[in-house]
Amino acid sequence: MKILNSASALAIAAMTFAGGTAFAAEKELVIFNWLGGSERDLIIALEEGFTAKYPDYEIKDINPAAGGDDPRSGIRSAMLSGEEFDLLLNTWPSFEKELVAADLISPIDAAWEQYGWSQALNDSWRNLAKHDGKTYGAYFIAGNRSGVWYRPDTLAKAGIAGEPTQWKDFLSSFSALKEIGMLPVSIGARSWAQTEWFENALLRTAGPAFAKELSEHKAAWTDDRVKETFRNLRDMLEADCCAEPGAMLSSHWTDAADAVLKNKKAGFMLIGSWANQRAKNEYGLTPIKDYSYMQFPVIKPEYGNAMSVDGKNFLVMKQAKNPEGAELFIDFVLSKEGSAIIAAQNLATPSANVDPSSYDPIVRKYAQILPLVDVFFVLDDLLPAELSGEFRISLQKFLRDPSDASIDSVTAALEAKASELYQ
Repeated sequence: MKILNSASALAIAAMTFAGGTAFAAEKELVIFNWLGGSERDLIIALEEGFTAKYPDYEIKDINPAAGGDDPRSGIRSAMLSGEEFDLLLNTWPSFEKELVAADLISPIDAAWEQYGWSQALNDSWRNLAKHDGKTYGAYFIAGNRSGVWYRPDTLAKAGIAGEPTQWKDFLSSFSALKEIGMLPVSIGARSWAQTEWFENALLRTAGPAFAKELSEHKAAWTDDRVKETFRNLRDMLEADCCAEPGAMLSSHWTDAADAVLKNKKAGFMLIGSWANQRAKNEYGLTPIKDYSYMQFPVIKPEYGNAMSVDGKNFLVMKQAKNPEGAELFIDFVLSKEGSAIIAAQNLATPSANVDPSSYDPIVRKYAQILPLVDVFFVLDDLLPAELSGEFRISLQKFLRDPSDASIDSVTAALEAKASELYQ
């Protein structure tokens, strides 16, 4: 694969790190925590919990000023300036791959076996952070990207008994929603939210193993399984699910959330679990009673256990001065004590050590299935930036014209871009 644009900077960073100086304190642990707001508070709480359990450790938390919309620029700048740290907080699998290629992070397979982390994280979570057969990260926060949100009172008004969990039943529910004057599905396709529909349909049509191959360009975008995914989405469009293309392409995901959860103008929307915070904090709604979600409907039974997720993990730096402390910190985060701290912040952890009853009702609903399902990281975050841009535009073109000719055209364009980048 062609190294991404930032690779040269990372290579320079690797040389800079190699000439660094040692830390003064043997038990000092330095964590690069670029998060802000409540998420930063969570990391601080985990650090405080760790030092309470291991008082001989002192943690230095590096929290740089935000570097625009993409914190990766701040991380690269810190590396180039010679900033030294043991652990890096990461949320981008594609960036993790860059760090592996630049030899800036260390595999943690030995620690995985030493601490028995497979008892906390199932293999699908471990596989998300595997590169060339080695494990580089341990996920400790997980978000559900397969949630189709709705209001129970909307379904009841339409006479829809329960969640339509099968694809055919989901499509059949549209007529009942239209009869009460509602748009069945609201899609905000102005920027990126349209990708959520393709990504989940792909998992339900072809499965996570194929999705992984596609993300790495080991499968072609012109593969018929990709085209079949588009055709399944076309079935949804032809069932008169949505607004006309111009309206979808001029709407953001927030507009779709307003239509479904706030204004009761539409039946369903698909978006990440942050919709929970919007519904509670901005709309003043009560979880489960006023709004809820179902997992993306099953298209093929053999892939009915697939789930799209986003998440955050910790990476041990190659030049870490305290790699043992870094691994011990990861062990604490995945432990019962660490999981309890995460749950108290109403964030979900994939660790099996968490007590699901400590979550709010919405988080509990998806957190309970995290250790049981076959997870796959949201596809758009796995792609190089240029391919991600082509991906988003191609889906917008598809929404305008879902014909076979259009499907052939957009998949050919995606394959051409992928072939250019993966050499």
